Amino acid sequence: MYKIAIQNNETSEVRIASYDLDWGKYFFYFWVDGNMGCDCNRHLEFGRAKDPKFYEKFPCGSHEKYSALYAELEDGTKIPLDTATDEEYYDLINPEGG
Repeated sequence: MYKIAIQNNETSEVRIASYDLDWGKYFFYFWVDGNMGCDCNRHLEFGRAKDPKFYEKFPCGSHEKYSALYAELEDGTKIPLDTATDEEYYDLINPEGG
């Protein structure tokens, strides 16, 4: 299980979304550059963090309205996502060092 802190950049409100999955080595990419890096998906997850039945379409292609601040793992480890430095980004995007 892991959690993601998602921020609405217009209001600065942060909500915590929980996922019943183990954090995998490619999840950093998924949240930063993959499907969950797009505001259309982050909009849904931000809404569902407050109301699990939330559904509202949001235009795809934007990356400005929401930020994924960090992932928090079950052991309390926090992994920076959109807030990662260039060095952290490289290490996280290349989990096998390659």
